[in-house]
Amino acid sequence: MVEVEELEDGNSVTGADDDVHDVVPPVSDPLLPQKSSKRRSPVWKEFLVIGGSLTIDGKERATCFHCKTATFIADSHYGTKNLHMHLAKCNAYKTSLTTNDRVQVFDQMFYRELVARAIIKHGYAFSWVEHSANRLIHTYLNNQVKTITQNTAKADCLKLHKSLKADLVKILKHVPGRICLTADMWTSCTTEGYLCLTAHYVDASWTLSSKVLNFCNIETPHTGYEMYSVVSGLLKKWDIENKIFSITLDNASSNDKMQDYLRESLVDRGLLLNKGCFFHVRCAAHVLNLIVHDGLNMVKHIVRKIRISVKYVKHSESRKRNFKLCATLAAITETKALWLDVPTRWNSTFMMLDRAILYRGAFKELKKKDTLYKYFPEPDEWGKIEKVRDVLEPFCEITNLFSGSDYPTSNLYFENVWRIAMLLKDMVDGEDSDLRIMGRCMQDKFDKYWLYPDGDDYNTLFAFAMILDPRYKKQTLKYCYEKIFEDDGKAHLKVNDVLFKLERLLNDYTTSEHTILAQNPSPPVEKSSNRKRKFDLRNIENEESICATPIKSMLDVYLEDGKLDRNVNLNILEFWKVNKSKYGELAHLARDILTVPLTTVASESTFSIGGRILNKWRSSYLPENVEALITSRSWLHGYEVNDEEEDFIGEDVEWNIPT
Repeated sequence: MVEVEELEDGNSVTGADDDVHDVVPPVSDPLLPQKSSKRRSPVWKEFLVIGGSLTIDGKERATCFHCKTATFIADSHYGTKNLHMHLAKCNAYKTSLTTNDRVQVFDQMFYRELVARAIIKHGYAFSWVEHSANRLIHTYLNNQVKTITQNTAKADCLKLHKSLKADLVKILKHVPGRICLTADMWTSCTTEGYLCLTAHYVDASWTLSSKVLNFCNIETPHTGYEMYSVVSGLLKKWDIENKIFSITLDNASSNDKMQDYLRESLVDRGLLLNKGCFFHVRCAAHVLNLIVHDGLNMVKHIVRKIRISVKYVKHSESRKRNFKLCATLAAITETKALWLDVPTRWNSTFMMLDRAILYRGAFKELKKKDTLYKYFPEPDEWGKIEKVRDVLEPFCEITNLFSGSDYPTSNLYFENVWRIAMLLKDMVDGEDSDLRIMGRCMQDKFDKYWLYPDGDDYNTLFAFAMILDPRYKKQTLKYCYEKIFEDDGKAHLKVNDVLFKLERLLNDYTTSEHTILAQNPSPPVEKSSNRKRKFDLRNIENEESICATPIKSMLDVYLEDGKLDRNVNLNILEFWKVNKSKYGELAHLARDILTVPLTTVASESTFSIGGRILNKWRSSYLPENVEALITSRSWLHGYEVNDEEEDFIGEDVEWNIPT
């Protein structure tokens, strides 16, 4: 080992060479509190100062930024002679002086914006900028970096949020159609209530977009009126009250009250089309959840056995190895792992049952091998589990389809709700007694929310969406009603009622800002002010001429055109974009109806992000800072969530095995 001698000026040298590479690696923080003596010499800008708290001997070190190998003891009290001597010999430093084109101009403000964007995207704490290792990396990469404090980072994030919000205000102001909303409540780890309000709209290029407008704290009590006051105030701040088309909510009673107040307020000011008949939309995923849970309650004792069996296997590493051996003995080559459900999420229950059926033979071997395992279902119970799995599979598929946020979903509603109705009817009319009982229970809930909803007309709204899908139109709608009602006459009346309401809604568009004026509009007929001529038969000729030439609406023109092939993978927004000149205001109506989301998943997805930002380690964040971070992330990155950040539902959950 080379013997190191320390000179009076504090620089280390050896007898062989004045330019010595110290054996201590540069791993400490360059911006730890310095000694009272300041480093005023420009030469320090060419060296990375490493704090002494993390070095072996406790002395500060200075590493050359250019060659990144020469290291000296850094103490300004002893002078900078050796630092100057090194730069005079450092070839890397000389190269940097002669090749200015290779030197990137450093912008401190741009650096701060990049840091703010990183905090927003990845949910870092504001204190992340003060972490010693993080600061060391930044200053090592560029010696011109002036690292910042957490207060500065917070201010930069809020500044970026303000800029992004101003841009979004402009975007919403120039949205050509109407805006659909979703709203949902979330309770944080501090038991504070947050309301997430999300806007969905089709922009000028006919692309569906979703933006989280607000993630605001609401004081208790969370009554319908309090929520209405908050939402109404937010719409005023965004200046979009006159653009609202619908709001999608779950089935909480407070949500029902909130939308009642909001609809009444907007209708009184003439801001909703068709007096708000189609304003309230119930979250289809929540309705599906209620239907499936009612069905699962009929077999909950069997589902519980499967759940406990999976918990038992996952309780320890030794049991997992033992179960793997049982799977080998049962000649099971399946590579999918067992899935432990979250009872509040029925789709995870479907996954649990589906995986358990794959390992039925392994559970049977485990029963023989492990005397402590006493939860193995009986053979007839396995048969019921397979039936339940088969029933839940299409429900899970439809839920995933309804939950999409990057494509229109309203045109998918009627076909799939009809499919559910047929599945339930098949269960009720079938020969299997277990499925009949389960089917009746699920059908009661289905009829309550989807077949005969009290006071809600959103089924009609989504019937409009099916008609406005060129692959279906009214013929397919009539077929669906015939199968549901089993009465051709009733189905015919229902279709005519839907078409009448659609025509009436279309009339609102022809008399609103969406109107496409005719090239040569007919002059209005002046009404006679002469009371003597008020009921004169000589006016009959004018009325007969008007009635003799009925004008076809754009809806009639559209329905007379042939249907497209149902097997075509159609971009429905692109279809209406291409045909907007042909169908006029009907294209604008179709655009707004296709914007309506079926679920509140967009808002709920934001809660997982909120849970990472406002967690038990960072529970003191102010509500306005939480809102700025979450909404800015939505505006910059949408609902993008990295896989490594997402919790693996059901896989790594720790459970207590019941005694």
